[in-house]
Amino acid sequence: MASDSNRFQPFLQPGNHTFFLFLSFFLQDLTSTGKLSSLDALAVACKGNIIITSPNMDYVPEPFIFEEEDLCCHTDGRFGVVDCFQWPQMHERQYKYSACIPRKDSIPTLRTVWYHPTLDDFTVPASSQFAVGMLPATKVTDFEVALQTLHSCHHTLWDRPIGQDALCVLMCLADHEVRCLRHHPLLFRDLVFVAQLQRKLLDIHALLDYIEFVHPLLKTPPSRPLHTNDNWMGCFTKSTEVCKALYFAGVPVWLVRSKAYISPTMNVVHSVRLSYPDEIVRAMYTENGVAKPFPSIWCGPSNVLCHYHTRSSYEGTLADAPEPLPVAHPSLASAGPSRGVWPSHFSSHVFDCSLVLPSTAGQSKWEEPNLPDVPKPHSLFATAWWEANTNSQRIMSGVVDPGYRFLKPTLFVNVSTPEKKKTYLLNWLSARPLWISQVDIRPLSKFPSPQMWRDFLNTIDTDPLPSTKTASMKLAVRDILGEAIINLAQGLMGAPQEITWRGMQGSITSVLVHPPLSFMRSLLWELYELNFHYELYVLDWALVPDCWTTSNEE
Repeated sequence: MASDSNRFQPFLQPGNHTFFLFLSFFLQDLTSTGKLSSLDALAVACKGNIIITSPNMDYVPEPFIFEEEDLCCHTDGRFGVVDCFQWPQMHERQYKYSACIPRKDSIPTLRTVWYHPTLDDFTVPASSQFAVGMLPATKVTDFEVALQTLHSCHHTLWDRPIGQDALCVLMCLADHEVRCLRHHPLLFRDLVFVAQLQRKLLDIHALLDYIEFVHPLLKTPPSRPLHTNDNWMGCFTKSTEVCKALYFAGVPVWLVRSKAYISPTMNVVHSVRLSYPDEIVRAMYTENGVAKPFPSIWCGPSNVLCHYHTRSSYEGTLADAPEPLPVAHPSLASAGPSRGVWPSHFSSHVFDCSLVLPSTAGQSKWEEPNLPDVPKPHSLFATAWWEANTNSQRIMSGVVDPGYRFLKPTLFVNVSTPEKKKTYLLNWLSARPLWISQVDIRPLSKFPSPQMWRDFLNTIDTDPLPSTKTASMKLAVRDILGEAIINLAQGLMGAPQEITWRGMQGSITSVLVHPPLSFMRSLLWELYELNFHYELYVLDWALVPDCWTTSNEE
Protein backbone atom coordinates (compact mmCIF):
# COMPACT_ATOMS: atom_id res chain seq x y z
CA MET A 1 0.00 0.00 0.00
CA ALA A 2 1.38 3.40 -0.84
CA SER A 3 2.65 5.35 2.13
CA ASP A 4 1.04 8.71 2.92
CA SER A 5 4.51 10.19 3.58
CA ASN A 6 5.63 9.56 0.00
CA ARG A 7 3.30 11.25 -2.44
CA PHE A 8 3.96 12.12 -6.09
CA GLN A 9 2.25 14.66 -8.25
CA PRO A 10 2.06 14.39 -12.05
CA PHE A 11 4.94 16.33 -13.58
CA LEU A 12 6.09 16.93 -17.13
CA GLN A 13 9.16 18.69 -18.37
CA PRO A 14 8.73 22.36 -19.47
CA GLY A 15 6.91 22.75 -22.75
CA ASN A 16 4.77 19.63 -22.30
CA HIS A 17 1.84 21.17 -20.38
CA THR A 18 -0.56 20.83 -23.32
CA PHE A 19 0.40 17.22 -23.74
CA PHE A 20 -0.51 16.58 -20.08
CA LEU A 21 -4.19 17.21 -20.84
CA PHE A 22 -4.28 14.09 -23.01
CA LEU A 23 -2.43 11.68 -20.72
CA SER A 24 -5.54 9.83 -19.63
CA PHE A 25 -6.39 9.04 -23.24
CA PHE A 26 -2.96 8.09 -24.56
CA LEU A 27 -1.19 6.19 -21.78
CA GLN A 28 0.22 3.56 -24.14
CA ASP A 29 1.25 6.25 -26.62
CA LEU A 30 3.44 7.80 -23.93
CA THR A 31 5.83 4.87 -24.05
CA SER A 32 5.62 4.15 -27.77
CA THR A 33 6.41 7.76 -28.69
CA GLY A 34 9.27 8.02 -26.18
CA LYS A 35 7.64 10.73 -24.03
CA LEU A 36 8.62 8.78 -20.91
CA SER A 37 12.15 7.59 -20.23
CA SER A 38 12.94 4.37 -18.39
CA LEU A 39 13.45 6.44 -15.21
CA ASP A 40 10.00 8.05 -15.46
CA ALA A 41 6.83 6.54 -14.08
CA LEU A 42 3.68 5.57 -15.86
CA ALA A 43 2.88 4.24 -12.37
CA VAL A 44 4.64 4.76 -9.04
CA ALA A 45 4.01 3.25 -5.60
CA CYS A 46 5.81 3.17 -2.27
CA LYS A 47 6.70 0.43 0.17
CA GLY A 48 8.28 2.03 3.19
CA ASN A 49 11.24 4.06 1.93
CA ILE A 50 11.40 2.05 -1.29
CA ILE A 51 9.96 3.66 -4.41
CA ILE A 52 8.83 1.39 -7.25
CA THR A 53 8.22 2.85 -10.69
CA SER A 54 7.27 1.41 -14.05
CA PRO A 55 7.73 3.23 -17.36
CA ASN A 56 5.36 0.90 -19.24
CA MET A 57 2.75 -0.51 -16.82
CA ASP A 58 -0.06 1.44 -15.15
CA TYR A 59 0.00 -0.57 -11.91
CA VAL A 60 2.64 -1.76 -9.41
CA PRO A 61 2.43 -5.29 -7.98
CA GLU A 62 3.21 -5.91 -4.32
CA PRO A 63 6.95 -6.74 -4.24
CA PHE A 64 7.59 -10.00 -2.38
CA ILE A 65 11.32 -9.64 -2.94
CA PHE A 66 12.84 -8.21 0.24
CA GLU A 67 12.12 -10.58 3.11
CA GLU A 68 13.26 -14.16 3.45
CA GLU A 69 10.40 -16.49 2.53
CA ASP A 70 10.01 -20.24 2.89
CA LEU A 71 9.66 -21.91 -0.49
CA CYS A 72 7.26 -24.80 -0.12
CA CYS A 73 4.31 -26.14 -2.09
CA HIS A 74 0.89 -24.89 -1.07
CA THR A 75 -2.38 -26.73 -1.38
CA ASP A 76 -2.44 -26.17 -5.16
CA GLY A 77 1.11 -27.48 -5.60
CA ARG A 78 2.49 -24.02 -6.36
CA PHE A 79 4.79 -21.77 -4.35
CA GLY A 80 2.52 -18.83 -3.61
CA VAL A 81 3.62 -15.22 -3.95
CA VAL A 82 7.34 -16.06 -4.33
CA ASP A 83 6.61 -18.24 -7.36
CA CYS A 84 7.94 -16.58 -10.53
CA PHE A 85 5.29 -18.53 -12.48
CA GLN A 86 2.53 -16.71 -10.57
CA TRP A 87 3.90 -13.29 -9.57
CA PRO A 88 6.72 -11.01 -10.76
CA GLN A 89 10.08 -11.62 -9.06
CA MET A 90 13.53 -10.04 -9.23
CA HIS A 91 15.33 -10.05 -12.58
CA GLU A 92 18.25 -12.49 -12.52
CA ARG A 93 20.79 -12.82 -15.32
CA GLN A 94 20.67 -16.63 -15.30
CA TYR A 95 16.87 -16.65 -15.59
CA LYS A 96 16.29 -13.39 -17.47
CA TYR A 97 13.72 -15.08 -19.71
CA SER A 98 11.44 -15.47 -16.65
CA ALA A 99 10.04 -12.01 -17.39
CA CYS A 100 8.33 -13.61 -20.44
CA ILE A 101 6.37 -16.18 -18.40
CA PRO A 102 2.72 -15.89 -19.50
CA ARG A 103 0.23 -14.48 -17.03
CA LYS A 104 -2.62 -16.69 -15.91
CA ASP A 105 -5.17 -17.39 -18.67
CA SER A 106 -3.37 -15.08 -21.12
CA ILE A 107 -2.66 -17.84 -23.70
CA PRO A 108 -5.82 -19.79 -24.74
CA THR A 109 -3.79 -22.68 -26.21
CA LEU A 110 -2.05 -23.14 -22.84
CA ARG A 111 -5.13 -23.08 -20.63
CA THR A 112 -4.26 -26.47 -19.16
CA VAL A 113 -1.12 -25.06 -17.48
CA TRP A 114 -3.33 -23.17 -15.00
CA TYR A 115 -5.65 -26.10 -14.32
CA HIS A 116 -5.79 -27.21 -10.64
CA PRO A 117 -6.64 -30.88 -9.94
CA THR A 118 -9.33 -31.67 -7.38
CA LEU A 119 -10.44 -34.88 -5.72
CA ASP A 120 -13.05 -35.25 -8.45
CA ASP A 121 -10.22 -35.48 -11.00
CA PHE A 122 -8.48 -38.27 -9.09
CA THR A 123 -9.74 -41.81 -9.74
CA VAL A 124 -8.63 -44.96 -7.96
CA PRO A 125 -8.64 -48.02 -10.26
CA ALA A 126 -11.17 -50.71 -9.31
CA SER A 127 -8.39 -53.27 -8.86
CA SER A 128 -6.28 -51.10 -6.56
CA GLN A 129 -5.79 -52.10 -2.93
CA PHE A 130 -4.15 -48.79 -2.03
CA ALA A 131 -5.11 -45.11 -1.99
CA VAL A 132 -3.32 -44.46 -5.26
CA GLY A 133 -4.91 -43.33 -8.46
CA MET A 134 -4.44 -41.34 -11.65
CA LEU A 135 -5.65 -38.30 -13.51
CA PRO A 136 -8.33 -38.92 -16.16
CA ALA A 137 -6.86 -39.70 -19.57
CA THR A 138 -8.47 -36.58 -21.05
CA LYS A 139 -6.53 -34.32 -18.67
CA VAL A 140 -3.25 -36.02 -19.53
CA THR A 141 -4.07 -35.69 -23.23
CA ASP A 142 -4.47 -31.92 -22.75
CA PHE A 143 -0.90 -31.78 -21.43
CA GLU A 144 0.35 -33.85 -24.36
CA VAL A 145 -1.32 -31.47 -26.82
CA ALA A 146 0.16 -28.42 -25.06
CA LEU A 147 3.64 -29.97 -25.14
CA GLN A 148 3.28 -30.88 -28.82
CA THR A 149 2.30 -27.27 -29.58
CA LEU A 150 5.47 -26.06 -27.88
CA HIS A 151 7.51 -28.66 -29.80
CA SER A 152 6.14 -27.21 -33.04
CA CYS A 153 7.12 -23.67 -31.99
CA HIS A 154 10.61 -24.89 -31.15
CA HIS A 155 11.06 -26.36 -34.61
CA THR A 156 10.70 -22.89 -36.13
CA LEU A 157 13.44 -21.51 -33.85
CA TRP A 158 15.98 -24.33 -33.95
CA ASP A 159 18.55 -22.15 -35.73
CA ARG A 160 18.53 -19.34 -33.16
CA PRO A 161 21.89 -18.87 -31.39
CA ILE A 162 20.76 -19.07 -27.77
CA GLY A 163 18.73 -21.29 -25.47
CA GLN A 164 18.77 -24.48 -27.57
CA ASP A 165 20.37 -26.72 -24.94
CA ALA A 166 18.04 -25.44 -22.21
CA LEU A 167 15.00 -25.99 -24.46
CA CYS A 168 16.01 -29.57 -25.24
CA VAL A 169 16.45 -30.36 -21.55
CA LEU A 170 13.10 -28.78 -20.62
CA MET A 171 11.32 -30.60 -23.45
CA CYS A 172 12.72 -33.97 -22.34
CA LEU A 173 11.80 -33.36 -18.69
CA ALA A 174 8.27 -32.28 -19.61
CA ASP A 175 7.83 -35.31 -21.87
CA HIS A 176 8.94 -37.60 -19.03
CA GLU A 177 6.51 -36.00 -16.57
CA VAL A 178 3.60 -36.34 -19.02
CA ARG A 179 4.42 -40.05 -19.33
CA CYS A 180 4.47 -40.39 -15.54
CA LEU A 181 1.01 -38.86 -15.26
CA ARG A 182 -0.19 -41.19 -18.02
CA HIS A 183 1.19 -44.45 -16.60
CA HIS A 184 2.31 -44.05 -12.97
CA PRO A 185 -0.24 -44.26 -10.10
CA LEU A 186 0.12 -41.56 -7.45
CA LEU A 187 -1.28 -40.44 -4.13
CA PHE A 188 -3.54 -37.40 -4.39
CA ARG A 189 -0.88 -35.46 -2.48
CA ASP A 190 1.60 -36.30 -5.25
CA LEU A 191 -0.45 -34.45 -7.81
CA VAL A 192 2.11 -31.77 -7.05
CA PHE A 193 3.71 -33.45 -10.08
CA VAL A 194 0.95 -31.75 -12.12
CA ALA A 195 2.03 -28.28 -10.94
CA GLN A 196 5.65 -29.23 -11.64
CA LEU A 197 4.78 -30.17 -15.22
CA GLN A 198 2.82 -26.93 -15.60
CA ARG A 199 5.88 -24.95 -14.50
CA LYS A 200 7.97 -26.78 -17.11
CA LEU A 201 5.50 -25.90 -19.86
CA LEU A 202 5.38 -22.25 -18.79
CA ASP A 203 9.17 -22.19 -18.64
CA ILE A 204 9.39 -23.55 -22.19
CA HIS A 205 6.87 -21.00 -23.48
CA ALA A 206 8.76 -18.15 -21.75
CA LEU A 207 12.09 -19.27 -23.19
CA LEU A 208 10.61 -19.55 -26.70
CA ASP A 209 9.17 -16.02 -26.45
CA TYR A 210 12.46 -14.69 -25.14
CA ILE A 211 14.41 -16.31 -27.99
CA GLU A 212 11.99 -15.12 -30.68
CA PHE A 213 11.06 -11.64 -29.52
CA VAL A 214 13.14 -10.25 -26.67
CA HIS A 215 16.71 -11.39 -27.34
CA PRO A 216 16.92 -9.79 -30.80
CA LEU A 217 15.69 -6.49 -29.33
CA LEU A 218 18.27 -6.66 -26.54
CA LYS A 219 21.04 -7.28 -29.06
CA THR A 220 19.84 -4.48 -31.36
CA PRO A 221 17.71 -2.04 -29.32
CA PRO A 222 15.02 -0.08 -31.20
CA SER A 223 15.16 3.70 -31.37
CA ARG A 224 12.12 4.03 -29.11
CA PRO A 225 10.20 1.76 -26.70
CA LEU A 226 7.96 -0.88 -28.22
CA HIS A 227 4.35 -1.52 -27.24
CA THR A 228 4.35 -3.47 -23.97
CA ASN A 229 3.30 -7.12 -24.08
CA ASP A 230 1.09 -7.27 -21.00
CA ASN A 231 0.63 -11.03 -21.43
CA TRP A 232 4.11 -11.40 -19.95
CA MET A 233 4.75 -11.59 -16.20
CA GLY A 234 7.47 -8.94 -16.18
CA CYS A 235 9.95 -8.49 -13.34
CA PHE A 236 11.40 -6.18 -10.71
CA THR A 237 14.93 -4.85 -11.05
CA LYS A 238 17.31 -2.59 -9.16
CA SER A 239 19.37 -1.93 -12.28
CA THR A 240 18.55 1.16 -14.35
CA GLU A 241 20.36 -0.45 -17.30
CA VAL A 242 18.19 -3.58 -17.16
CA CYS A 243 15.07 -1.42 -16.75
CA LYS A 244 15.90 0.56 -19.89
CA ALA A 245 16.69 -2.54 -21.97
CA LEU A 246 13.44 -4.32 -21.01
CA TYR A 247 11.41 -1.12 -21.43
CA PHE A 248 12.61 -0.70 -25.02
CA ALA A 249 11.96 -4.42 -25.67
CA GLY A 250 8.32 -4.14 -24.55
CA VAL A 251 8.74 -6.25 -21.40
CA PRO A 252 6.79 -5.20 -18.26
CA VAL A 253 9.34 -3.91 -15.75
CA TRP A 254 9.32 -2.24 -12.32
CA LEU A 255 12.38 -0.35 -11.10
CA VAL A 256 13.10 -0.54 -7.36
CA ARG A 257 14.93 2.43 -5.84
CA SER A 258 15.51 4.08 -2.50
CA LYS A 259 13.63 7.32 -1.94
CA ALA A 260 16.94 9.23 -1.92
CA TYR A 261 17.58 8.39 -5.58
CA ILE A 262 14.30 9.73 -6.97
CA SER A 263 14.76 12.82 -9.12
CA PRO A 264 12.47 15.76 -8.25
CA THR A 265 11.84 16.23 -11.98
CA MET A 266 10.77 12.63 -12.64
CA ASN A 267 7.71 12.41 -14.91
CA VAL A 268 4.84 10.74 -13.06
CA VAL A 269 1.52 9.82 -14.67
CA HIS A 270 -0.13 7.76 -11.93
CA SER A 271 0.52 7.43 -8.20
CA VAL A 272 -1.07 4.08 -7.33
CA ARG A 273 -1.55 1.64 -4.49
CA LEU A 274 0.30 -1.65 -4.63
CA SER A 275 -1.68 -4.43 -6.34
CA TYR A 276 -2.13 -7.52 -4.17
CA PRO A 277 -2.28 -11.11 -5.50
CA ASP A 278 -5.75 -12.02 -4.25
CA GLU A 279 -6.10 -15.11 -6.45
CA ILE A 280 -2.83 -16.80 -5.42
CA VAL A 281 -3.34 -19.75 -3.06
CA ARG A 282 -1.34 -19.39 0.16
CA ALA A 283 -3.01 -22.06 2.31
CA MET A 284 -1.05 -25.14 3.32
CA TYR A 285 -2.06 -28.57 2.04
CA THR A 286 -4.63 -30.26 4.30
CA GLU A 287 -6.21 -33.69 4.62
CA ASN A 288 -9.35 -34.20 6.64
CA GLY A 289 -9.09 -30.60 7.86
CA VAL A 290 -5.59 -31.12 9.29
CA ALA A 291 -2.59 -29.30 7.85
CA LYS A 292 -0.01 -31.64 6.29
CA PRO A 293 2.42 -29.16 4.81
CA PHE A 294 5.01 -29.93 2.21
CA PRO A 295 8.57 -29.46 3.42
CA SER A 296 10.33 -26.16 2.84
CA ILE A 297 12.91 -26.64 0.09
CA TRP A 298 14.62 -23.27 0.51
CA CYS A 299 14.37 -20.08 2.55
CA GLY A 300 15.58 -16.68 1.37
CA PRO A 301 14.73 -13.52 -0.57
CA SER A 302 13.84 -13.30 -4.25
CA ASN A 303 17.16 -14.02 -5.97
CA VAL A 304 18.81 -16.49 -8.32
CA LEU A 305 18.54 -19.30 -5.75
CA CYS A 306 14.81 -18.69 -5.42
CA HIS A 307 14.48 -19.05 -9.21
CA TYR A 308 16.60 -22.20 -9.13
CA HIS A 309 14.67 -23.94 -6.35
CA THR A 310 11.31 -22.96 -7.86
CA ARG A 311 12.34 -25.14 -10.81
CA SER A 312 13.62 -28.03 -8.65
CA SER A 313 12.08 -31.44 -9.21
CA TYR A 314 9.60 -32.72 -6.64
CA GLU A 315 10.62 -36.15 -5.33
CA GLY A 316 7.17 -37.17 -4.16
CA THR A 317 6.37 -40.04 -1.79
CA LEU A 318 6.95 -42.82 -4.30
CA ALA A 319 9.39 -44.61 -1.96
CA ASP A 320 6.91 -44.66 0.95
CA ALA A 321 4.33 -47.38 1.46
CA PRO A 322 0.86 -45.97 0.62
CA GLU A 323 -2.12 -46.41 2.90
CA PRO A 324 -4.26 -49.47 2.07
CA LEU A 325 -7.86 -48.84 1.11
CA PRO A 326 -10.47 -49.93 3.70
CA VAL A 327 -12.28 -53.15 2.77
CA ALA A 328 -16.07 -53.23 2.93
CA HIS A 329 -17.79 -56.12 4.69
CA PRO A 330 -19.52 -58.32 2.05
CA SER A 331 -22.86 -58.07 3.82
CA LEU A 332 -22.78 -54.29 3.48
CA ALA A 333 -21.71 -54.18 -0.15
CA SER A 334 -25.22 -53.58 -1.46
CA ALA A 335 -26.42 -51.41 1.39
CA GLY A 336 -27.48 -47.80 0.99
CA PRO A 337 -25.61 -44.77 2.26
CA SER A 338 -26.45 -45.32 5.93
CA ARG A 339 -24.12 -45.04 8.94
CA GLY A 340 -21.07 -47.29 8.74
CA VAL A 341 -21.37 -47.79 4.97
CA TRP A 342 -19.12 -46.14 2.42
CA PRO A 343 -20.71 -43.23 0.58
CA SER A 344 -21.71 -43.83 -3.01
CA HIS A 345 -19.03 -41.54 -4.45
CA PHE A 346 -16.32 -43.78 -2.98
CA SER A 347 -17.81 -46.94 -4.45
CA SER A 348 -17.24 -45.38 -7.87
CA HIS A 349 -13.52 -45.20 -6.95
CA VAL A 350 -13.24 -41.44 -6.61
CA PHE A 351 -10.59 -40.98 -3.93
CA ASP A 352 -11.56 -39.15 -0.72
CA CYS A 353 -8.46 -38.71 1.43
CA SER A 354 -10.55 -38.19 4.59
CA LEU A 355 -11.80 -41.79 4.30
CA VAL A 356 -8.50 -43.57 3.91
CA LEU A 357 -5.76 -41.40 5.39
CA PRO A 358 -5.14 -41.22 9.14
CA SER A 359 -5.56 -37.93 10.95
CA THR A 360 -2.57 -36.25 12.53
CA ALA A 361 -4.64 -34.86 15.36
CA GLY A 362 -2.66 -37.10 17.71
CA GLN A 363 0.68 -35.67 16.65
CA SER A 364 3.24 -35.68 19.46
CA LYS A 365 2.96 -32.61 21.65
CA TRP A 366 6.73 -32.68 21.97
CA GLU A 367 7.23 -31.89 18.29
CA GLU A 368 6.45 -28.59 16.60
CA PRO A 369 5.12 -28.80 13.02
CA ASN A 370 7.50 -27.79 10.25
CA LEU A 371 5.40 -24.91 8.90
CA PRO A 372 6.53 -21.55 7.47
CA ASP A 373 4.45 -19.63 10.04
CA VAL A 374 5.97 -21.44 13.04
CA PRO A 375 9.20 -19.84 14.33
CA LYS A 376 12.17 -22.17 14.19
CA PRO A 377 13.01 -23.62 17.66
CA HIS A 378 16.27 -22.85 19.40
CA SER A 379 18.67 -25.76 18.98
CA LEU A 380 19.19 -26.12 22.76
CA PHE A 381 15.45 -26.42 23.38
CA ALA A 382 15.05 -28.82 20.48
CA THR A 383 17.77 -31.03 21.98
CA ALA A 384 16.20 -30.84 25.44
CA TRP A 385 12.78 -31.89 24.15
CA TRP A 386 14.34 -34.69 22.14
CA GLU A 387 16.06 -36.08 25.27
CA ALA A 388 13.08 -35.58 27.59
CA ASN A 389 11.32 -38.64 28.96
CA THR A 390 7.80 -38.42 27.52
CA ASN A 391 6.47 -41.62 29.06
CA SER A 392 2.87 -40.80 30.01
CA GLN A 393 2.96 -43.30 32.93
CA ARG A 394 5.28 -40.92 34.79
CA ILE A 395 2.64 -38.19 34.79
CA MET A 396 0.73 -37.71 38.08
CA SER A 397 -2.81 -36.49 37.53
CA GLY A 398 -4.34 -33.77 39.68
CA VAL A 399 -1.08 -31.99 40.46
CA VAL A 400 -1.68 -29.11 38.06
CA ASP A 401 -4.63 -27.95 36.04
CA PRO A 402 -4.43 -29.71 32.62
CA GLY A 403 -5.85 -26.63 30.91
CA TYR A 404 -3.87 -24.00 29.02
CA ARG A 405 -3.53 -20.42 30.22
CA PHE A 406 -2.86 -19.45 26.61
CA LEU A 407 -3.96 -21.15 23.43
CA LYS A 408 -1.53 -23.38 21.56
CA PRO A 409 0.15 -21.44 18.74
CA THR A 410 -0.43 -24.28 16.29
CA LEU A 411 -4.17 -23.59 16.41
CA PHE A 412 -3.49 -20.71 14.00
CA VAL A 413 -1.69 -22.86 11.44
CA ASN A 414 -3.72 -26.07 11.51
CA VAL A 415 -6.79 -24.48 9.91
CA SER A 416 -8.59 -25.67 6.81
CA THR A 417 -9.46 -22.35 5.13
CA PRO A 418 -8.06 -18.80 4.99
CA GLU A 419 -11.45 -17.47 6.12
CA LYS A 420 -11.31 -19.53 9.31
CA LYS A 421 -7.74 -18.39 9.94
CA LYS A 422 -8.90 -14.80 9.57
CA THR A 423 -11.63 -15.37 12.19
CA TYR A 424 -9.17 -17.05 14.57
CA LEU A 425 -6.70 -14.17 14.33
CA LEU A 426 -9.35 -11.49 14.72
CA ASN A 427 -10.89 -13.14 17.81
CA TRP A 428 -7.54 -13.59 19.54
CA LEU A 429 -6.29 -10.07 18.77
CA SER A 430 -9.60 -8.62 20.01
CA ALA A 431 -9.52 -10.48 23.35
CA ARG A 432 -5.75 -10.63 23.90
CA PRO A 433 -5.15 -7.49 26.04
CA LEU A 434 -8.02 -8.19 28.45
CA TRP A 435 -7.16 -11.89 28.78
CA ILE A 436 -3.49 -11.17 29.54
CA SER A 437 -4.51 -8.68 32.22
CA GLN A 438 -6.87 -11.21 33.81
CA VAL A 439 -4.26 -13.96 33.89
CA ASP A 440 -1.67 -11.64 35.46
CA ILE A 441 -3.88 -9.90 38.00
CA ARG A 442 -6.47 -12.53 38.87
CA PRO A 443 -5.11 -16.06 38.34
CA LEU A 444 -7.98 -18.37 37.53
CA SER A 445 -8.59 -21.72 39.21
CA LYS A 446 -9.34 -23.44 35.92
CA PHE A 447 -8.16 -22.91 32.35
CA PRO A 448 -9.53 -23.88 28.93
CA SER A 449 -8.57 -27.14 27.24
CA PRO A 450 -7.24 -27.02 23.64
CA GLN A 451 -10.74 -27.81 22.34
CA MET A 452 -12.20 -24.98 24.43
CA TRP A 453 -9.68 -22.57 22.96
CA ARG A 454 -10.65 -23.79 19.49
CA ASP A 455 -14.35 -23.18 20.28
CA PHE A 456 -13.44 -19.68 21.45
CA LEU A 457 -11.50 -18.91 18.25
CA ASN A 458 -14.42 -20.17 16.15
CA THR A 459 -16.62 -17.48 17.84
CA ILE A 460 -19.10 -18.30 20.62
CA ASP A 461 -22.56 -16.87 20.16
CA THR A 462 -23.56 -14.39 22.85
CA ASP A 463 -27.22 -15.49 22.60
CA PRO A 464 -28.56 -18.26 24.87
CA LEU A 465 -27.32 -21.67 23.72
CA PRO A 466 -29.52 -24.79 23.29
CA SER A 467 -29.17 -27.85 25.51
CA THR A 468 -26.68 -29.92 23.51
CA LYS A 469 -23.27 -31.40 24.22
CA THR A 470 -21.60 -28.81 21.99
CA ALA A 471 -23.53 -26.01 23.66
CA SER A 472 -22.50 -27.31 27.10
CA MET A 473 -18.84 -27.13 26.05
CA LYS A 474 -19.30 -23.56 24.84
CA LEU A 475 -21.04 -22.62 28.11
CA ALA A 476 -18.03 -24.02 29.96
CA VAL A 477 -15.76 -21.84 27.85
CA ARG A 478 -17.92 -18.81 28.64
CA ASP A 479 -17.77 -19.59 32.36
CA ILE A 480 -13.96 -19.86 32.31
CA LEU A 481 -13.11 -16.92 30.06
CA GLY A 482 -15.92 -14.64 31.18
CA GLU A 483 -18.60 -12.66 29.37
CA ALA A 484 -16.29 -9.72 28.65
CA ILE A 485 -13.82 -11.89 26.72
CA ILE A 486 -16.58 -13.65 24.77
CA ASN A 487 -18.20 -10.33 23.83
CA LEU A 488 -14.92 -9.02 22.43
CA ALA A 489 -14.30 -12.08 20.24
CA GLN A 490 -17.23 -11.98 17.80
CA GLY A 491 -15.40 -12.56 14.52
CA LEU A 492 -16.08 -10.11 11.72
CA MET A 493 -19.23 -8.71 13.34
CA GLY A 494 -18.40 -5.18 14.41
CA ALA A 495 -14.72 -5.65 13.64
CA PRO A 496 -12.62 -2.49 13.29
CA GLN A 497 -11.35 -1.43 9.88
CA GLU A 498 -7.78 -1.07 11.11
CA ILE A 499 -5.75 -3.45 13.25
CA THR A 500 -2.59 -2.71 15.23
CA TRP A 501 0.12 -5.16 16.22
CA ARG A 502 3.38 -4.10 17.92
CA GLY A 503 3.44 -0.69 16.28
CA MET A 504 2.42 -2.00 12.86
CA GLN A 505 -0.95 -0.86 11.55
CA GLY A 506 -2.95 -1.99 8.54
CA SER A 507 -6.44 -2.81 7.30
CA ILE A 508 -8.08 -6.08 8.30
CA THR A 509 -8.24 -7.08 4.63
CA SER A 510 -4.51 -6.67 4.01
CA VAL A 511 -3.28 -8.07 7.36
CA LEU A 512 -5.66 -10.91 8.18
CA VAL A 513 -6.77 -12.26 4.79
CA HIS A 514 -3.16 -12.89 3.74
CA PRO A 515 -1.16 -12.36 6.96
CA PRO A 516 2.49 -11.46 6.29
CA LEU A 517 4.98 -14.08 7.42
CA SER A 518 6.69 -11.62 9.78
CA PHE A 519 3.33 -10.84 11.45
CA MET A 520 2.45 -14.53 11.94
CA ARG A 521 5.85 -15.42 13.35
CA SER A 522 5.75 -12.47 15.75
CA LEU A 523 2.27 -13.40 16.99
CA LEU A 524 3.11 -17.09 17.41
CA TRP A 525 6.43 -16.29 19.11
CA GLU A 526 4.57 -14.25 21.74
CA LEU A 527 2.24 -17.18 22.42
CA TYR A 528 5.20 -19.54 22.76
CA GLU A 529 6.81 -17.15 25.24
CA LEU A 530 3.62 -16.68 27.26
CA ASN A 531 2.93 -20.41 27.38
CA PHE A 532 6.49 -21.14 28.48
CA HIS A 533 6.43 -18.40 31.13
CA TYR A 534 3.20 -19.57 32.75
CA GLU A 535 3.97 -23.28 32.46
CA LEU A 536 7.25 -22.62 34.29
CA TYR A 537 5.28 -20.64 36.86
CA VAL A 538 2.88 -23.56 37.46
CA LEU A 539 5.71 -26.10 37.52
CA ASP A 540 7.50 -24.12 40.22
CA TRP A 541 4.31 -23.97 42.26
CA ALA A 542 3.80 -27.74 41.91
CA LEU A 543 7.40 -28.62 42.86
CA VAL A 544 7.73 -26.36 45.91
CA PRO A 545 4.20 -25.47 47.06
CA ASP A 546 5.38 -24.63 50.59
CA CYS A 547 7.44 -21.75 49.24
CA TRP A 548 4.38 -20.09 47.80
CA THR A 549 2.12 -17.84 49.86
CA THR A 550 -1.00 -15.95 48.96
CA SER A 551 1.04 -12.79 48.39
CA ASN A 552 3.38 -14.69 46.06
CA GLU A 553 0.47 -15.92 43.97
CA GLU A 554 -0.89 -12.43 43.61
